[in-house]
Amino acid sequence: MRVTVSVAMTTSIIFLVLCVSLQYFCITTLASQATCAPPPAIECKSNACDVFNYQGVWDDRGICKAQNSAWPTSEAELVQAVANAVKNKQRIKVVSKLSHSEPKLVCVGSEGLIISTQNYASVIEVNKTAMTIRVQAGALMSDVLEAAAKEGLALNAMIYWSGVSAAGVISTGAHDSGLVGKGSGVYEYVVAMRLVVPASPSQGYAKVISLTEADEELNAARLSLGTLGAISELTFALQPMYKRSISTVVKDDTDLEYEAESFLRAHEFADINWIPSHGKAVYIPIDRHPVNVPGDGLNSIIGSASSVVDIERKAADYEAIQDRADVEAICSVLINETLDLAINGSGFLNDGKRFTGYPVIGFNHHMQTSGGCQAGRYSVACTPTSILDKNETVCSWDRRIYATLYFGVELRVPVSRLPQVIKDVKRIRDLNPQKLCDMSGIFMRSIKKSDAYLGPKEDVVTLDMMNYRSRVVGTPKWNEDVYEEIEQMIIEKHGGVLHWGKSGGYLFQGLAKRATNLEKFMEVKKKFDSSGLFSNEWTDGLFGIGGGSLEIFRDGCALDKVCKCREDSHCAPQKGYFCKPGKVWKKARVCTKLN
Repeated sequence: MRVTVSVAMTTSIIFLVLCVSLQYFCITTLASQATCAPPPAIECKSNACDVFNYQGVWDDRGICKAQNSAWPTSEAELVQAVANAVKNKQRIKVVSKLSHSEPKLVCVGSEGLIISTQNYASVIEVNKTAMTIRVQAGALMSDVLEAAAKEGLALNAMIYWSGVSAAGVISTGAHDSGLVGKGSGVYEYVVAMRLVVPASPSQGYAKVISLTEADEELNAARLSLGTLGAISELTFALQPMYKRSISTVVKDDTDLEYEAESFLRAHEFADINWIPSHGKAVYIPIDRHPVNVPGDGLNSIIGSASSVVDIERKAADYEAIQDRADVEAICSVLINETLDLAINGSGFLNDGKRFTGYPVIGFNHHMQTSGGCQAGRYSVACTPTSILDKNETVCSWDRRIYATLYFGVELRVPVSRLPQVIKDVKRIRDLNPQKLCDMSGIFMRSIKKSDAYLGPKEDVVTLDMMNYRSRVVGTPKWNEDVYEEIEQMIIEKHGGVLHWGKSGGYLFQGLAKRATNLEKFMEVKKKFDSSGLFSNEWTDGLFGIGGGSLEIFRDGCALDKVCKCREDSHCAPQKGYFCKPGKVWKKARVCTKLN
């Protein structure tokens, strides 16, 4: 493919294609100045609060309100906040400092209470003998990992972005990659929990429940979507510190369906980044090593701060090529820079400063995750609600600026179905490979089957796809139909499910029934919160409570993933996009552009 793109435009596109997503090939510019602190997840005025996620846009583009908020600093204050709400029959939801989920898990409603764990993060205690770490719900995982490492210990699983809270990372089923031992779900390493739940008036309207591995209810609480109560403390099991190594191998995807499972099982933490539009796959073997193996590598992939002026300029450039469907430019940058990054370290630094060659080897906590822009300070030029100086440095997704929006969809398929899934995606790809050029490839990781009631009932492979999303309501993507068909096909044909904390909209409908044991989870939910005060409209729809539904029908609803189109008005007929069957998965209904 031949394409002419200016150097300035190429640089801008590269940043957005490869840096805006929370995936492996995501590198941001290391800041040489102090970072502007991210905005808080909650903003309150006289008699109402707004609740935001990290992008500032929820899946359905709707608002998220609360009547009032609580900011506990101790368990006693957390209990009191819950008790007051229970007494007043308020709905209750809990949100972390940075709110890194895309569905409306924390939207409590205009009459509800929103509890922030931002200030509930001071306790982080390591028990070196028991090899455990006890933390308050709001503790950032970057701090948790560092505290464990100081005692020569490691948490075996962690997501690739460290700016998440302890309670948040387990409650949505977030994960690393791997099928060895307990596997890659961070929630699998929770061995004890303190949970604040509603109680009777005689008990003060709220009480603390302590759970350990001896309690079957822990299988519900370790992955609960925040619907059982307010997590107060967590205890994670640790391991002796070890090192990880990472390399990359770029291959044609000809045999991917035959090789993927064996590769993911052969390496303890392996990933694969598949670029179907170009017929390439980047195999990423990640393995464990003793601490005496030489190497002081560092993961700098995600979350280093960049200047506002750079982020906004690059976002505008990428938005422009998306709006004019400049397919060759998008495709050229995607493949050239993805492969270049794979060759040049993919954001891993051998000595913490530069990449000199594979393998990169370093201590587990330095290699398994990265971040940095979650720290920072406020100033005259950087307030919680606005940034006045464009030279300030922030996270590339900061909602106060004009950053690129995207859908972050993670589909999960049983390992046994992976070969057929890959074959079916190739069938769609082969009709028009360029339509699968977007912000990233399809990033594959693995999760082991779980005893957690809302976890996977068998070993699964996750397929992460980052799709550009216009800021303008009702604006379709030029390749809308291809991604819609793949998503519907994987869920409807191959028994796929979604990551509970990422985009999905109506696709979540009915998926809770595919978890390990929804029936047992609902029994515990009824026991801990019989009135459903920790539930909301979204979780009721997910669990099918009260006839709730996650599908919303309105003009353009399919463009925001809140419906599967049934008629042309659900797409954008005025812009030439109509509701049509899929080209390979005929049961799909997708918004297709008709020339």
